[in-house]
Amino acid sequence: MNQRQSSVATPRGKTTNPRRHDLDALRGFAMLLGIALHAGLSLTPFPWPVQDTRQSEWYGLLFAAVHGFRMPLFFLLSGFFTAMLWRSRGLEALLSHRLRRVLLPLLLGMVTVVPAVSGISALAIADGLGASADGASEDTIWSAAARGDIYAIDRHLDAGAHPDTLEPAFGTSPLATAALFGHRAAVAQLLARGAAIDRRNRDGSTALHAAAFLGRIGVAELLVEHGAGIDIENDNRMVAAQSADVDWSVTTEIAGWLQIEIDEAQVKAGRRAVIELLAQHIDPESSATAPAAPAASEDDLIPAALFNKNILYHLWFMWFLCWLVCGFVVCALVAERVPLKRLPAWTLLSPARYLWLVPLTMVPQSYMGLYFRSFGPDTSFGLLPLPHVLLFYALFFGFGALYFTCGDEDGRLGKYWRFELPFGLLVVFPLGLEFSTGAFGFAADWLAEDDARLVAVGLQAAFAWLLSFALMGAFRHYLSSERYKVRYLSDASYWLYIAHVPLIIGAQLLVRDWPLPSLAKFALICCAVTGLLLLVYQTLVRYRWLGTFLNGPRTRPDA
Repeated sequence: MNQRQSSVATPRGKTTNPRRHDLDALRGFAMLLGIALHAGLSLTPFPWPVQDTRQSEWYGLLFAAVHGFRMPLFFLLSGFFTAMLWRSRGLEALLSHRLRRVLLPLLLGMVTVVPAVSGISALAIADGLGASADGASEDTIWSAAARGDIYAIDRHLDAGAHPDTLEPAFGTSPLATAALFGHRAAVAQLLARGAAIDRRNRDGSTALHAAAFLGRIGVAELLVEHGAGIDIENDNRMVAAQSADVDWSVTTEIAGWLQIEIDEAQVKAGRRAVIELLAQHIDPESSATAPAAPAASEDDLIPAALFNKNILYHLWFMWFLCWLVCGFVVCALVAERVPLKRLPAWTLLSPARYLWLVPLTMVPQSYMGLYFRSFGPDTSFGLLPLPHVLLFYALFFGFGALYFTCGDEDGRLGKYWRFELPFGLLVVFPLGLEFSTGAFGFAADWLAEDDARLVAVGLQAAFAWLLSFALMGAFRHYLSSERYKVRYLSDASYWLYIAHVPLIIGAQLLVRDWPLPSLAKFALICCAVTGLLLLVYQTLVRYRWLGTFLNGPRTRPDA
């Protein structure tokens, strides 16, 4: 029976489907892009264990662009291959395959790769703190504020430094920097020398937000005494009291990024004190409401810890695949028993698909980027997936499964890739980045805040679909036939992605202080880590038990 005429349900008998070499290659490409993405994180201001001395915001653009489509594309392809496996081998074989190729490797990674990532990250953060303590950073008014050195602060101000200038990399004022580090005397000195108490940082926060974030109660008391605005919202619509309630895993990441050593019990106790302080100063005539001091930390609540505790790191996608395959099995069982008609092919293959895909994707996308302004999907690292993140990726996974049922022998889905690729990268991405993060500074002049948020959500959703379809079209055009080297890299990409993060962080730490251009460091990190992992793959993985574990058995070519 022609696939275009079949219903959603499939007979229980096995069928044969031609291998999609282009989609195999594209899935591997999505994995390999992750290496480049993570390699660049130390080279741009971002919450990452290593902060390089030669940072550039260009790598932030690279991260945003790749992050905006990479994992949506991966899950779309995963849905396609899941449906293919179901059609060709049946549900029992599908479950067995995903158990052996996804769940078991995840469990192995949890006791090998994850501890390695955690260990090297802790080492990198500690090394960064040590470098800061040794005075390795440049002597500026911000470094003086971070040290709490009031004499150095005076010296910089006397030499002409302005007390309200934002630090170029992190976008914080000297006052906010001193507040973050908890230096009450430095805060008092800066205020005495004319620092604006409500000076906004790059993210719209103030020094009071900074003090509340790390529970600096002494600094918060001083700022409130001097009239700091307690109802000022940052760019994420959070007042200072809400900064004291940010998830702990996020807090530790940001503290590591800023190279601030913190104690969990001390910070959480300070946060509760700050919330109580701010609640006492709410103006009864204002519309602001007093935040309630939490009776216990969020990690004392088991459900919150299951959602928020980072236990998966970069292996979260494997856990998501397990959830999505379970959902697929339920849908497949229904489809085998209830004769459901397929969606018309044109709703999936023609450009009209954007008319329903983008609005539908905007629903989970609208719950993302609420804590911190960002471009692209949120990530969920906990044992329980965040529902809106799981729903977001389920849409791409589900579309991939539906796409398989269309056949699409003519490649209609990616037919317009020559238009979609540049349009997505050169038009949708810059606009989406601006309305999501204010990267270029014109969004506020164009639209009101609520309207800008709606546009940002729509552009992020559109970008993920545009780039996914465009790359599917491009890979079909260039890589529709089997090529040994491409197939080899596609096979290796699973191993490379699982194993790369500890090596990436180690390489970033090694080159952090080298006097090389950032591009040279980026290329060196990517090439060294990829080359080493490919060597290990060829000699120790591909034809041994681990290669069979990840990809199935491979036959060594004749010498």
